[in-house]
Amino acid sequence: MMKAIYCCLIIAVSAFSALAQAADDRRVRPRVVVTDKMPKPVPTATPTAKPVVVVSNTTPIAVPTPIPQPRVEIPKSDQSFHDPVSGNTLSFRQIKSKIAEAKRELQTRPLSTAASDPTSPVPAEFVRVAYHDWKRNDIDFVVMSKEAFLSTAADKELISESGKRIRARTIRGNGVNTPIVLVGEDDQNHLPLMVQYPVIRGGKYIEMAYYMSTHPGLVTPEVVNAGRFYVRNVVDLAREKLRAKGITIQPKIADIAERLAAVEHVDHARFRNEEHKVVFNDIYTLFALNEGQTYRYSVSSAGAGGMVQMIPSTYRMVKSWHPNVPLMPDFVAGMRDHVNASQAMLLYMQRTWNDLIASETVRNALAENIATPEQLMAAGYNSNPARLAGYIKRGGAGWTNLIPRETKIYLSIYESIDRQVSMAPRTR
Repeated sequence: MMKAIYCCLIIAVSAFSALAQAADDRRVRPRVVVTDKMPKPVPTATPTAKPVVVVSNTTPIAVPTPIPQPRVEIPKSDQSFHDPVSGNTLSFRQIKSKIAEAKRELQTRPLSTAASDPTSPVPAEFVRVAYHDWKRNDIDFVVMSKEAFLSTAADKELISESGKRIRARTIRGNGVNTPIVLVGEDDQNHLPLMVQYPVIRGGKYIEMAYYMSTHPGLVTPEVVNAGRFYVRNVVDLAREKLRAKGITIQPKIADIAERLAAVEHVDHARFRNEEHKVVFNDIYTLFALNEGQTYRYSVSSAGAGGMVQMIPSTYRMVKSWHPNVPLMPDFVAGMRDHVNASQAMLLYMQRTWNDLIASETVRNALAENIATPEQLMAAGYNSNPARLAGYIKRGGAGWTNLIPRETKIYLSIYESIDRQVSMAPRTR
């Protein structure tokens, strides 16, 4: 008898728990006015309780400040690298294989991260570059000080590990992401591969970075396409993870996010002075060759980091909006994980769009073709989206003249990528 009563109690408790879960899963659909510019937005869930937000004290690893240098013109012959034996450009698979080999060699051959001169209070930091020697058909290495590595002032005369004389020329001094040219005694260009770069902060060694930059010879159509495919895959995977949590990100939002992942990393000076397609190709090459490590060390003056360049306060805000989405608690780790960072980006962008079209001013601007969804979302991601309706109200068709100067450049970059980098629009 007691056993029967006990079983009945268990069934009753289970039924109550299921009803409670079903009640928690109910969502209130707010009123949303839809324009004909984009599909109907999917409202985000309103948290029923104040979530616990974990704030990390970990600070992003800063990339060494680039040394201001004059622009260096690279000869057209250096723009693409060909194997002098076969005359063919290396395939993406061959390049990736050489990169993997170079990293193994770098990791198994110790290098002092710093050497101190007793007469100097400042330690000398060294950078090692692995390259493919075409004559030896093998990996070789050169070492130079970090200061020399970052400087474009003059060529560096070096001796490789195998005893070869090598002339190194730095194209752009940009921390771990510094592309260089390596030339042998016979004036034959070698193929730079991986950079081994000690990250030092406050005089203390933090970690050893292994990074591929856009050294001449690595930026090929196949590599660029692989980078574009990587970015699209990351955005789609992030979107699928959110869908599994019951959150739908509109196709158009994902399309815009895919472009912003490149826009965020365009150097404004290069955009003004160089062919735009070359700058964009460099970005996709970095994604192809570094994959999940791409922009790991890229931190802006505002503290924005990683692939999506989100600032800490925005990340915490997104986490508080969606406590049911398991975004990583630590900001730095969350930005370095591309799928996690892309989920945060998509959540923020969908919420921004929903808020924007709740404004009658914005809806009218869209209907009258004064603004496009792409302009609004790009401007809102780069600056404060809450101010866009005010810009439109005051400026009308000239509203973009009122936005911050940096945001104007940002919109120009977006428009250029939209024109020059073909991306298939998502349909669902």
